[in-house]
Formats: sequence, structure tokens, C-alpha cells
Amino acid sequence: MRLDQLLKHFSYESVQGSHDLIITDICYHSGKVKRGSLFVCIKGQYTDGHDYIMDAVKAGAFAVVVDESCMVNVRWECFIYTEHGKVRVHELVRNYGMAVIGVKDTRQALAQISAAFYDYPAKKLKIIGITGTKGKTTTAFLTAGILKEAGYKTGMVGTIWTYNGKDVKKAGHTTPESSDLQRELAQMVSNGCVCCVMEVSSQGIKMQRVEGIFFDIGVFLNIEPDHIGPGEHASFAEYLYCKSRLLRQCQAGIVNRDDRNTEKILFGHTCDIETFSVLGENGVDAPGQKADIVAERITFSMKEGRLYSHFFTDGKEEFLLQMPGIFNVSNALAAILVARHFKIAQDVVKDALQRQTVPGRCENVRISDKFVFLVDYAHNEMSLRNLLGTLRGFDPGRLVVIFGCGGNRSKLRRGRMGETAGRLADFTILTSDNPRWEDPELILDDIESGIKGTSGAYIRIADRRAAVAYAFDHAREGDIIVLAGKGHEDYQEIGGVRYPMEDKELVKKAAEGRGR
Repeated sequence: MRLDQLLKHFSYESVQGSHDLIITDICYHSGKVKRGSLFVCIKGQYTDGHDYIMDAVKAGAFAVVVDESCMVNVRWECFIYTEHGKVRVHELVRNYGMAVIGVKDTRQALAQISAAFYDYPAKKLKIIGITGTKGKTTTAFLTAGILKEAGYKTGMVGTIWTYNGKDVKKAGHTTPESSDLQRELAQMVSNGCVCCVMEVSSQGIKMQRVEGIFFDIGVFLNIEPDHIGPGEHASFAEYLYCKSRLLRQCQAGIVNRDDRNTEKILFGHTCDIETFSVLGENGVDAPGQKADIVAERITFSMKEGRLYSHFFTDGKEEFLLQMPGIFNVSNALAAILVARHFKIAQDVVKDALQRQTVPGRCENVRISDKFVFLVDYAHNEMSLRNLLGTLRGFDPGRLVVIFGCGGNRSKLRRGRMGETAGRLADFTILTSDNPRWEDPELILDDIESGIKGTSGAYIRIADRRAAVAYAFDHAREGDIIVLAGKGHEDYQEIGGVRYPMEDKELVKKAAEGRGR
């Protein structure tokens, strides 16, 4: 696409250099630049794209988009100032034949440029966006499963993977950077998809990764303090505001009436609203009023080593999930409401929900008839509390939880998670999650500060493999053991390096090594 055609589709402050360059790709990472690329300089938590302009130029970039605030005129020359010095704009134009485009917001420009470059693929799909502190992945899988069962070719974008109608790719972010996202949406269109189910993270909204995408349906599940700290959100108010923006960017909104912050989320919404509830007329949002769909007569059962949830809607329709917990029933209600927008037959919805499982979400690893071993992604206090509260309802011999907390993330959650485990579990094994650049033992100190204030028994075993092995060595008949925090992830990040590790495989190998 010619640069002058792209320039028509976004706001810019200045352009220096030729307008008739042929742009072959959009990049925000200098390592992926090739001849003909347009390189957009965006600022991340640790790096700034402006520092890599010359790397992009040497790799063959034809044009660069920079923050106007980094461009300074000194006498008759214009410079781009970076952490590593300054770049002469006229040298880029004269010596390399480049175009230099100044904008007020490079992230917004990246989203707008990418949408135009890929011919606005979001407009060619029915897009369902799902946000919430917990439950996004489960709800996305349930929703996509129903749509596929009904014959709609459906793509997915989320925490576990991206599916473009043909290929599955592991996810880097829950919501990819805008240029990657637009590329995947364009591929979905090319592969014949008519729908896309997308997890929309608060960071994805804050970083404008979904800028310019108008969702057919936006789903709000819940919100509690999380993702607050360096590199994430400055406060709960900011976190809530980012979540609420989805309901200003969609045609229809499906909202959990039971969440205590629902009214705040709805403030300023511009869409039609439908609600779901597992609390019925006792809902915290509007007591005495009934939601558009309510789960009633909710029960749980354990059969052949699996945990199930049963519930009714509209007083007569019975549903069955291979997932335990009130929170999963709530997720299912959201998926059912989405299905109603597509006028999908109730029997199709029931069959799809009953068959659906989600990798790393209350996933049962069948290794013993004497006790249950689950792998789950619960990595914040809200998720852990709901998970353990649900499992307690199955009246296990003991409820054992193995978990840690991620490094370089909010420290607020650590003590809270320790306290929650101490209150709700019979025994806790504190271990490493993804310590990243932090000392694993110091992370365990933070968690231990919370569990010490409870009567819960616990042990510290920093090595995750050893922690799982310990759980097997001390397992008792009737136990429910849950390995929480990493779920579907297939790595452990230590000191900036990702080492292969998958919780489900740790469980299986521990069982094999002990003849279970």
C-alpha cells in the first residue's frame, strides 16, 4: 500500500520525506523489520522504540512513525531525541530515502495504521469481546464452542492461543498488539471465519490494542483489585475505567449483575445492556430485580473422578458443565446470552456447553482413583478464593493447594493470596510461579506474611517440581489437590529466561515416578 493512502486514515502532525513509498508491512519491533516496512516507535515498560530507529533503518524500513514530542527543531534542523542520543531527520530523508511521520500518540497511530493496512477486517466479522478480572478464557471457550457447534466458523484471540480459522498460535499477550491483532483478524477473514471471540484485557484497552475495533457484543464478567502496580495499572480506579471502556465500544453489552462494581462499569456506556445472574433477585447490583437470565437450582457433583456443575434457566432448561463452581456457571450464562443474539437452538447450546473443557482451567489430570488432581490458572486472590470455595463444597477429605505468585507484578496480591489459602485450604504448599527477575524466596516471604495470620497448615518448597512431588508423597484418599497459578502455560520464567515447564506434565511425571 502506498504511504499517501495510509496517511488518509490517521491523524498526524507532520510528514517529512516522500509520500509515494510502497509500504509492505507494519512493525513495532525493530527485529522484525524488513525492506519496505513502516516502523512505529511505541514505548513499553522497559524499552522505547525510538531508541531502535537506526536498527529499523538498517533493516530496510521505508518509513518511521515517531512521537511528535521527541522531535525538536534546532535552528534549521529537526532531530529525534532518544535515550541513546539524537537522530537527524534530514539524514533519514536524504541518505535513506525515508519518510518520517510525527504523531501525538504512536500507539493510537499503530492501531489506526494497522486497521487501514489490513483493510479493516474487524468490520467483516461478528466480534465478541470479553473482559473481566477472571473468567475471560473460560467464557471465550464456551462461547466459541457454542458458535462452532451451531455452524459458525469462529476465530479466537486470547490468553491460551490465537486461532485464525486454520492455524493455532500460542499467545504472547491476552490481547495482542494492535498490528498483530489486525493481521490475525485479516487472516480470519481470509480463512472464511464469520465470527471472532476475543479476550479483551484491561492492558489491551489501556495500550490501545483494540483501538478502532467496534465490537458487536461486549461482555463484562467481574472486577476486583488486581493488575495494579508498576507496568500495569496505577490504581483500581484506572483499572475499572479501562474495563468500562469496552461498553463504550460495542453495540450490545452483556453484564454480570452480581458484581458489586457493575454500576461503575456501566457509567457512560453507549450500548444496549442485558444482564445475567447466579444470585437471582438477591443480586448485589439491583436487589429485587431479575436479570435477563438467571441460574437456578445450582448443584455440583463428582463422578468417575470428574467434577460437574448442574443448573437450570428459565425455570426449566437444564444445563451441565464439566467445570465446577458458581463462577463457571456465571461464565456459562454469559455464553448463553451471546448465543441468543445468534438465535442458536437451545439443544445446540446445551450439547456444546456439556462437551466443552478449557486447558488449564479446573482441568482434571486423571492419575488416581483415590484423589482428584486439578490444574487451574487461578493467579489472583479473587480467582483463588472462588476456586477453593467451590472445591470445599465437594466435601473433600482434605483440600490441598499448591501455588506461588509471579515476580515483577503487583505485590499486593501475594499476602492476600496467602491469607485466602490459609483460610480455605486444609494444607498449602507455597512454591514458585514465574519469579521473573525477583528472588523466588522473597516472593514466598510476601505470601507467607499473609498465611501466617491464619490457622492454615503450610510448607514452603520453592522448586515447583519438588512441590508437586511432595503433594503426591503425602496425598490421602479423598483429597482434592489443586495446582494453581499457571494453568495452560508451558514455561517458567526465571531471570528473563523461559524454561520449558507445564503443570499438567509435572503432575503426570510425578505420578509415573511414584508408580501411581
